[in-house]
Amino acid sequence: MKKLLLVLAIFGLAVSVYASGKTDTGGTVVNFYGHSDNDPILKEMIAAFEKTDPGFKVEYHSIPNDDYDDKIRVLTAGSSDIDALWIRTPAQAQQYITNKALLDLTPFINESKVNTAPIKNALTGAARDGKIYGLPTTGSCWMTFYNKDLFDAKGLPYPIDLTWDEYLDLAKKLTYTENGVKYWGGACPPWSLNLGSAAGNEYLTASEPTPLTRRYAQVLHRMYIDDKSHPSIEDMSVGSFDIMALFDSGTVYMMIMGDWEFNLFKGNFNLGVAPMPILSGMEKGSSVGQASYYCISPKSKHAKEAYQFIEWATTTAGGTTVYANQKQVPSYSTPESLAAYKKLVTVDGVDYRFSSKILPEQGPEPYYGQINDEAYIPEMQLYLLGEQTLDQAFNNFYKLRAEIIAKNK
Repeated sequence: MKKLLLVLAIFGLAVSVYASGKTDTGGTVVNFYGHSDNDPILKEMIAAFEKTDPGFKVEYHSIPNDDYDDKIRVLTAGSSDIDALWIRTPAQAQQYITNKALLDLTPFINESKVNTAPIKNALTGAARDGKIYGLPTTGSCWMTFYNKDLFDAKGLPYPIDLTWDEYLDLAKKLTYTENGVKYWGGACPPWSLNLGSAAGNEYLTASEPTPLTRRYAQVLHRMYIDDKSHPSIEDMSVGSFDIMALFDSGTVYMMIMGDWEFNLFKGNFNLGVAPMPILSGMEKGSSVGQASYYCISPKSKHAKEAYQFIEWATTTAGGTTVYANQKQVPSYSTPESLAAYKKLVTVDGVDYRFSSKILPEQGPEPYYGQINDEAYIPEMQLYLLGEQTLDQAFNNFYKLRAEIIAKNK
């Protein structure tokens, strides 16, 4: 612990430590690292787990969410006392695997005989060469959230099972100013600029040409620039802009957002949810999402105990229900957790969350995140700011992508 505190002091890392149960039992202590947004979940999870197995304790180290990705990268590269940790995305998990910063969990999985069939797709984000390096915690699904009151006031049907073209036509019609108040037809965050094409199983590593990716880029250009029916990239780059707060204000008809909105919604109006729009020709209900993972450090001195905790947390009724009680959908949905979730989330259309055909939001390549962050997003942002053409954006993207792939071979 002294060594850990020294590392934290060096990197200026503020970490809160929650010790579950007594600390003077003399038993094994598993050090688990997570981000602060999950504090309520992890504290409840650990307390529930320790009631099932008093043989050892789980000590929770909480890192502020905004600092988590950078700080945990530093800690895993050093000689900290991390036993188990949370990893945000499949792309990050793949990078950690490349850096040999995660333990192969396959022997533990085989020994425990846990049924991994229900999480087969989610496991791919933390797997390589037939080995599994993480168990998925929760899954997400991008959907269309809408203000039922605004639609009812206009006498319009709710926006269910739309194509992107139909969605854009509707959003354009519903963008106006009335009594000095600006009403937006829609809002769509700039976090994932290939959502629509990924839902069609076309990723940023696809061979040229990339027709779905180009079509979705044109969708974004129309909403942000041509129709001005959504806050633009420039609007959303202002430091104080909060897309969910804008939706909550009651001046936005539709918002493209992940299912975490069920938990974050604070608006004073009736909320509805529908499937994410699709590019024409795609299967109805197609969407994307991604899992987060619990993993184990290869330097862990208590890997067996750490695995016992993360398997319980991610695959049992007791563990998965903790997520459901926080309005999050566990990747491994047990009947108990599903019942708990639907009891809390009663939004009209919530069943679409479970009938959607969810594909991974990101490709499986270990350098996928680098392609997205360093090649696609910068070039696409220039296109969506009107500073270059679609052809220029994709030509530059293909060139940068080739350089990244060559460096990673």
